[in-house]
Amino acid sequence: MPIPGIEGNNNLDFEKELKDFFYKRLYLLFWVGFILFPLFLVLDYFVAKEYFESFLVYRILVSLSLLVLLFIHSKPAGKKHLFVISIMGLTCCGIAISMMVVQTGGYDSFYYVGMICILVAFTSILPLNLYQSLVSGILMYMIYVIPVLLFSQAKPNGRLIFFNNNFFFLFFFIVSVVKSNEDFKSRQIEFKMRKDLDYYAGNLEREVKRRIKKHEESELRYKELYENILDSLVVMDSSGKILIANPNFYKLIGETEAEGKNPFFIEFVHPNDLGDVQDLMLEKLFSQTEIRDFQFRLLNNKNKAFYMECSARGLQKAGEIIGYQLVLRDISFRKKLENNLVNSFDTLKNTRAATIMGLAKLTEYRDHDTGSHLERIQEYVKMLTEELANFHEFHGYLTPEYVEDIHLSSILHDIGKVGIPDSILLKPGRLDIREFNIIKRHCQYGGDAIKAVESKISGESFLTLGREIAYSHHEKWDGTGYPTSSINNQIPLSARIVAVADVYDALTSKRIYKDAYSHNTAVKIILSERKKHFDPLVTDAFLATAAKFDLTRKQL
Repeated sequence: MPIPGIEGNNNLDFEKELKDFFYKRLYLLFWVGFILFPLFLVLDYFVAKEYFESFLVYRILVSLSLLVLLFIHSKPAGKKHLFVISIMGLTCCGIAISMMVVQTGGYDSFYYVGMICILVAFTSILPLNLYQSLVSGILMYMIYVIPVLLFSQAKPNGRLIFFNNNFFFLFFFIVSVVKSNEDFKSRQIEFKMRKDLDYYAGNLEREVKRRIKKHEESELRYKELYENILDSLVVMDSSGKILIANPNFYKLIGETEAEGKNPFFIEFVHPNDLGDVQDLMLEKLFSQTEIRDFQFRLLNNKNKAFYMECSARGLQKAGEIIGYQLVLRDISFRKKLENNLVNSFDTLKNTRAATIMGLAKLTEYRDHDTGSHLERIQEYVKMLTEELANFHEFHGYLTPEYVEDIHLSSILHDIGKVGIPDSILLKPGRLDIREFNIIKRHCQYGGDAIKAVESKISGESFLTLGREIAYSHHEKWDGTGYPTSSINNQIPLSARIVAVADVYDALTSKRIYKDAYSHNTAVKIILSERKKHFDPLVTDAFLATAAKFDLTRKQL
């Protein structure tokens, strides 16, 4: 649908735009001809070698002619007569090819294809209308046909071949004319659509301004609500300068709103949070509609920090971010409660670890080898438990919390040795049956001691694993262990894990009554006790982590 009053201007603008486009395309066409026309000498050399020298002259003359036309094209007069200059270039190329056609047989020369190539290139590159494409095609056809008829003699079947060549030439001529005409119409339609779009865009911009004004009037009506909302509200431009903020924000930062004073929002952001606010909030608002529950700290004019929870969104105009709207909520009290809770939890964890270590130290005072033994046992047990957690039999049971608990509690396994006399505990040789029966009591002593402490705590505590380990770490898978001769899964898993770690450390450590075994010997001994002394799955986990055991042993 034409837009009243501007149709005539559109036609003039289209002609000007088309002329500029024709000027650029003609420049390109001449350079393409200047470069490609001589390159076809390669074809001449192989298929028309006897005419190579004369064809060389033709091609050089055409290239020089195109250079001259390029010079004319660059002048003001050339821009006024673009189609005439283009026809001159087309004629030069056509005459050269026509002469080659005549020399290579005329009627049956295959060089006529060059005429088609030039015509297709000319009509494809230049933005020709129907009249210009018809003139170009007819001119090229005459340049081809007339010299052949005047200067060539038809050989047998020559006229038939010439008819065939004419048929293909006319086919390409018709296709080129149709294509040029359709391209020209498409350019007209595209130009008109752009002009229409510009016209409607102008009306749209005026409508946007009208609605912005209406919005500004609406803002005045809701200003009272804006100023009395409990949260802090801030509107700032794309550079971060505060344009408007409600009284709660100024009250928070300890300043008063001053006319003409527009500070930058980041001036009030805590220095340690400044990078996050710029990179994780403001930058992301360029690509996201909004950001919710983003936390950072603000500083007031007395350098007091407030924890804020912010929901923000970008304000857009014409698809570009022009500013931001922030809704800020003071969560300082909530943060204080959260920090207190975290600190209490950390204190509880530290207290638990200190309690366990304190109990384990009781054994260290009796046996000087035990200190390094306890440190190694902790690491061995942790490695075994983490490996077992990968077994499907223990999926969902051996949690990270379990690993942490057994890592801490494993050092309580020999706490009962504090009740064993030094004459037996530190004896530099093998124990007799009576002495061995006495030292076996350390399991009962240790378990009973931890049980007594645990009874003072309601519910299951971190001492539960320690009690299991102290009672049962000398039980054996086949039921030949002590103190209760428990068998298989009757033995707590925690004790089965510590049993492997304890035996490995005993084998590879030097004692007053024996020398240390090598790592490989200890591994062989433990594997030989699979399904006898040790849980087969725990033994498999040990085998999988044996290299780590050896490395830890050397380090500790």
